[in-house]
Amino acid sequence: MLKLGIRVSNNINVGRGHFERCLSISEYINYKIYWFLDHKSNYFEKKITTKDEIFYEKNDDKIDKLLDCLSKKKINIALIDSYSIAKIDITNLSKIIPVCLFQDKIEFINVQMIICPHPVKIENKFKNIILNGPKFAPISKKFIKRKNSNNINSKTILVSMGAYDSLGVSLNVIKAINNISVKEKLSLKTLIILAKGSPIIKKVKLLIKQYKNFELIIDPENMGNIYNFSDIAIGAPGLSHLERLYMGLPTILISQNNIHKLLVDNWVNLGCAIKSKNKINLIEKNIVDVINNKKIKNKLIDNGIQAVDGKGSLRIANSILKLTKSND
Repeated sequence: MLKLGIRVSNNINVGRGHFERCLSISEYINYKIYWFLDHKSNYFEKKITTKDEIFYEKNDDKIDKLLDCLSKKKINIALIDSYSIAKIDITNLSKIIPVCLFQDKIEFINVQMIICPHPVKIENKFKNIILNGPKFAPISKKFIKRKNSNNINSKTILVSMGAYDSLGVSLNVIKAINNISVKEKLSLKTLIILAKGSPIIKKVKLLIKQYKNFELIIDPENMGNIYNFSDIAIGAPGLSHLERLYMGLPTILISQNNIHKLLVDNWVNLGCAIKSKNKINLIEKNIVDVINNKKIKNKLIDNGIQAVDGKGSLRIANSILKLTKSND
């Protein structure tokens, strides 16, 4: 029987994507799950079903609570989604129970299963299970596509640079969109998405007070509706981009770190995004190009829908169940 422990980063420094993609996999698992988090928050507790149990590790690099549950035979397989946990701790754990590890960059870690839902090739150096590529994009059941989503004619722009956007990229994007509205005389409605606790919320509020048709939404309950009624998105290449591809929302990607740079280039090569640097004039140019060129926009929509079919979470859950059975 599956006894799954999920050790996932959920602190403010890493955003919410790690937690949300693990949560989407849990939707396809009908057993009690033991969650091991590094940050206590009502936001995350509300998302986890009452049948599950939550533990909080002392620090973001610890797995002590997980090991304690392992010793009590509460878990027999682990799903890990964290950059903070040391490689040696992960590999040592994999010598005791099967470990399924989310990975967002090319890195060699000897565990039973690697999950990388991005367009980067993970070499099967250890001949273990590799779930690699957009077909394993962990999309939640809650996202429902609007009919004829590839015929969007509105001029609504979604700014989604991550839950916290600690680098403040959203501020440059807002300025670029306002410049377009003035120069091109376009009526552009802009939705800015941030999480409670983002360090730039006050700055965004002060900035958009000066402009028209800008709305800041904090912790939206239904991102699916926002995706469906947006025309273009400006974002980062994390989980939200996989969601946008599935929902048919063309996106301009801006990298925020070195991992992002490779992901952005690969998505562009697949025809699933437009790349921009974090400079106001370049962001302006890319937005105008997408708005004015339906061919570019439709190509981004079609390629995205083909790349991400929404069944990635189910594929991952089935692989975890299969791995558990093979180790019984």
